[in-house]
Parts: sequence; structure tokens; C-alpha cells
Amino acid sequence: MSELLALVKFNSEKALVLRDSLQLTYRKYGDLLIGMDESGTFMNLLYYEAPNSGFKAFGGREFDITLENGEVIHCNGQYWHGGRREAEKVLNEEIISVTVNDVESLKKCYVFSSMFAKKSKVEKLIEEYAGELFMYRDYELNLGPRRG
Repeated sequence: MSELLALVKFNSEKALVLRDSLQLTYRKYGDLLIGMDESGTFMNLLYYEAPNSGFKAFGGREFDITLENGEVIHCNGQYWHGGRREAEKVLNEEIISVTVNDVESLKKCYVFSSMFAKKSKVEKLIEEYAGELFMYRDYELNLGPRRG
């Protein structure tokens, strides 16, 4: 389960600091790949679109995605970040973009990432959070010296 350790003011939004790093399990739904964490809250969305010689997803970077059924999809420019509307239909949930990272990653490099998440689950995490809202630089100071 994703435990919310802190909320950090990030521009006009709130960034979520999680206890543990997110491990995503991917499933394929037609041309859509949904990678979801074990709590069913946070996700990565990728949609298929054939690349052409001058226009490839992720700049043509190659990587593999292992689906939960063991199938491996070799990505080389054909899977693009996105597909929120399609994922909302598949999951029957409102999906939002969130700013998030885990505390150990932030200690190494104070950079948050954008992910997709189920709105209802994020709202519940925030509602149950009993701590303070940290200002961006104040939370960075709270982490202590960086390792490197």
C-alpha cells in the first residue's frame, strides 16, 4: 500500500511524498498499456502508435516492458506516454496527473515526477494525511544531506 509521508507545495498543486518506491505491474488493453502499483492508485499509461523514421516515442529509446502474464513488449518508438481518456474507460475511474516521488529517491535527487493516478484514491490518501503541507524548499531541507 502506498503510504503518504508528506505533502509538498509544488507550484499551485501538492506533490506527494511516498514511503516506498512504486513498482508497476503492466497489463495490455488493446493498444493501451497500463502499469499500476499494488495499491491500484498510481499508474503509467502508454498507448501504441506506429512510429515513422523521424518521429518516435521517447526519442526512439529502446526498452522492454514485461506484462503480468510474462509477455515482453520491446518498445522502440511505438509506445507513447498518455492514453488517459482510454484508461478512464477501461478502468471506469477518473484519472488525474499527480506529482509524486518516494522519500529515498528524493534524498538522492530532489526531483518529483509526474504520474497518472485514480482521483478517488489520491483524494482518500490526502484526506487521511494528518501532517502539514510543506513548502517546496522547506521539505528539501527536512530531508537532510543528499547521498551521492
